[in-house]
This record gives sequence, structure tokens and C-alpha cells, in this order.
Amino acid sequence: MQLWRERFRPDGAWGALAWAVAMILMVTVMYAYVAQQRVAIYERQTARDPETGIMRGAEPRDLGPVDAPGAVLFVHGFIGTPNNYNDLPDRIAEQGWRVRVMLVPGHGTTPHLFEETTADDMLEGVLDEVRALRGAYEQVVVVGHSMGGALASLAAAEQTVDGLVLIAPFFGLTTPSVAGLSVERWARLARPAVEWVPRGPNAPVNLVENREKVLSYHWVPVDGALAALELGRRANSTYVFERMEMPVLLIHSEGDKVTSLDAARDAVEQFASADKEYCWLHKSNHVYFWDYDQQEVIDEVAQWLARFTPEAGESPAEPGEEAIEETFAVAAAGE
Repeated sequence: MQLWRERFRPDGAWGALAWAVAMILMVTVMYAYVAQQRVAIYERQTARDPETGIMRGAEPRDLGPVDAPGAVLFVHGFIGTPNNYNDLPDRIAEQGWRVRVMLVPGHGTTPHLFEETTADDMLEGVLDEVRALRGAYEQVVVVGHSMGGALASLAAAEQTVDGLVLIAPFFGLTTPSVAGLSVERWARLARPAVEWVPRGPNAPVNLVENREKVLSYHWVPVDGALAALELGRRANSTYVFERMEMPVLLIHSEGDKVTSLDAARDAVEQFASADKEYCWLHKSNHVYFWDYDQQEVIDEVAQWLARFTPEAGESPAEPGEEAIEETFAVAAAGE
């Protein structure tokens, strides 16, 4: 009995442990309350279209000639918006492509809406966009950045596309584990108590003056992060690799602190496609379109896409079926 009293009195080891647990619980509850309030304030203060609910500057974009011979679909990344691509879509539209910069479901509106969005919801949104373009254009190329790269790969495994451009695609994290546990494991352990994680206004960009120009959520729902991790896991599978038979361009930076270059390279090397090109960047962090290597990314994507369609200002020698056949001949040669 005396030993039991010594262990459980307030100044004993068990008492100290009880106080520590109580303090952790109290801090967790306080953090959850404060985070909820901050998210609510952020959502109220964010300018958005009163009809669509979309954040100003996060609207999906349609560029280039409607009667173009081909279309390019841009899929942005985790908590991002079409703004994340900067002026890359504009440059591609100038090449003569019809360009669609989609808004991934759950994004560009409110973090609460993203919290309710599943991996399947996001993938179905991309598939809908691919189907729409596939029904209107002879050629369709999909460009995906970060989580959008995982979504683009998953969509290409289900719907026919003529080319795939993966820019910092999410096949794995640069830092996959912390203190011996995977990031996903930490997220699942924390989720019962932690609903929101602050991100702030600064994007992962080395070019300091551009960090606040990248439009995305300032608060991340843990459920949304888990959905993104699920997409990466699905994309990094033999099922997807075996269906990647189209020409592929991979662009990644050695300094990317978000998505793993090694994981992306290993995944693409397992693609069934015999036509793969790689471009390694050296000065950018993760959102390359706003970073030091932005011009190199534009040049690489524009040059790679030139294999499919005539450049801006040019037209096929003869319109109609012959022009379409010539375009497909170029694509077939690339494959």
C-alpha cells in the first residue's frame, strides 16, 4: 500500500505522468478550438465569387483556339489552384493548343469543402475533364503537377490520352517519415484530435518575391492530406505503370522539398511507355512555375508538345482528314 501511495501521489513518477498527459490533452483541445476559429476567419476573409464560391484568382481557365487540333488539360496540385501554373498555360495556348486549366474538386473554394472531398471525388473530377476533351479533340495531352501528377497518371490509366507531362509528380514525399513513422501514420494518429494544420501564405518556392503569389489554401485539413496520400499510393502501383503506354515527359528538381525526385524517376522508369524524356532542374523548390527554373519548364513543355501539333501561326498543308492523319502520324512516330 505504501508503494502504491508513493507512485500515485502528485510528486511521484505516476503523478508527473498524469500531469503531463493532462497538459497534452489541454493543449490539444485548445489548439483544436483555436484552429477552428482561425479557419473560419480565413474563410470569411477570403474573396470569392458569390455565385460559384470559387476564390478570386482560382477560377478554371479555357485558352487557345476552340478549333485547335488538340487539347491540353492542366491538373494542379494539393491545396492548389489553376494560378499555380503561372503563365505556362498561356504559352501553350500560343502554340495553337486548346488549353483547359481545371480546378480539382475540393480546391479553390474553402478548406472545409476540401475536408469533405475524397480521393475518388478528385479522380472523378479529372476523368470528367479528360472525357470532355476526348469527345471534342483528336489529341489530348494531360499535364499534372505534384498531386495533380498522381491524378493525371491515374486518369491516363483509365482514359486514353496521347501524352503525359508530369511535373514534380507525387509518387512519394521527399521526407517520407518523421521519427521513425511515416507521414501518413502520423496523420492518422493525430487525426482524432487534430483537424487542421496551418500552411500560411508562403508557397514552397525559392524565389522569395514569388512565394505569396502562389494561390492555395492557408489551412490544410488532415482528412484532405490523407486523401492526397491515398492518391499517391494508388498512382505508385503496377496497375498504373502497365497502362502508361503514351509518350511521357518527367520534369523534377533536385531541390524539391515536397515530392521525391527519386520516387518519381523510379515510377516513370517502370512505365510501359518506350518514349520517355527527363528534365532535371537545379534551382527550384516545388512550384517551379513561380521559381528560378520557370522559363526552363516553359521551354521544355512547349518543345515536347511541338511533336504533336503545329506551332502557333502555322497550319497543316491541307485541312480536314489529311491534316488529322498527318497529326496522328507525328504522334505515332513519337510513340
